[in-house]
Amino acid sequence: MSRSLWLLALLTLSCRSLPAAAPEARSATPKNIVLVVGDGMGPSHFAAARLLRGEDFQAGRFPVTGLVATRSASSRVTDSAAAATAMATGVKTNNRMLGVDSEGQPRTTLLELAEGEGRSTGLVTTAVFWDATPAAFAVHTASRENVAAIIGQLLGSSVDVLAGSGAELFGKNGLPALPTAAAQHGWSLITEPAALASAPSTKVLAAFPSQRNDVDVPEARLPELARWALERLSKDPDGFFLVVEHEGTDRASHTNTAADLMTSLRSFDETVGVVAEFARERGDTLVLVAGDHETGGLRVVEDASGALALEFGTSLHTGSLVPIFALGPGAEHFGGLYENAEIARKVRALSSGRAK
Repeated sequence: MSRSLWLLALLTLSCRSLPAAAPEARSATPKNIVLVVGDGMGPSHFAAARLLRGEDFQAGRFPVTGLVATRSASSRVTDSAAAATAMATGVKTNNRMLGVDSEGQPRTTLLELAEGEGRSTGLVTTAVFWDATPAAFAVHTASRENVAAIIGQLLGSSVDVLAGSGAELFGKNGLPALPTAAAQHGWSLITEPAALASAPSTKVLAAFPSQRNDVDVPEARLPELARWALERLSKDPDGFFLVVEHEGTDRASHTNTAADLMTSLRSFDETVGVVAEFARERGDTLVLVAGDHETGGLRVVEDASGALALEFGTSLHTGSLVPIFALGPGAEHFGGLYENAEIARKVRALSSGRAK
């Protein structure tokens, strides 16, 4: 058995001791879809999150677990842009590309399909709000380095809720002042966490200062941002599509910073709990929790005192399989082992009522 499969088996078995959650109600097809991405999280990241959270570990309460292969069209080891594009469009693409196939042709994303069906949409991250993972769902470009173009496409999109960091980067290096850019595209701009509660009902862009290793903004942690986005989007009677990403799990793995990784893993799993509670209360929401790729070659060990310790084998991405957890209407379709592009195909089939 491969190391990835062994770790997932151990993780799944260890979760059986957790209290069982009440079965959620079922609807024929999901009205709402939430994708929670732990950027850079492979099997060892989820194993570490469980050890850190103990009986509070949320992903282990999901009824369906699967494994996802992550190679891109151009490499055995994907980057975040290609991984997110595969999950967003159902098509593999080359590393560095966003929302396009390997020939550079734009592909319709799950978010755009949701908008076409009249649903509200949202993108929430702890990274800059134009980070590769959220951007892949609303942007089409051959290079993730086209920052100005990516920001322009995002701000010019029909997304209803957009939240992340990067506020301090505007007004320099060719980027316009943030208030000017937001107003030009009809966004209500929030730059202070305290203003979230009183945000207007129009399109909202919440942009905060970047944090070390993309950990949470102290007064606007990802669990709170997810709850805020869910409350806003759930007011749409036609439903919604939401992507929530924790980038700190990837960035801290790149820098091999165990303390920041542990902080981000806790926040990520708390966020999973917020979304899962929302879904269980309603019974009409499909929640998918997944890593987009593995970063850091993480190993979970004990130190000399017997405490949890994290070791890294690299500062780069690896080609490891990543776990996926599913809850809600259609969750049963996400077990097994499959390519990351299958996630979008399965969601599309569920939304159209064609899933078997």
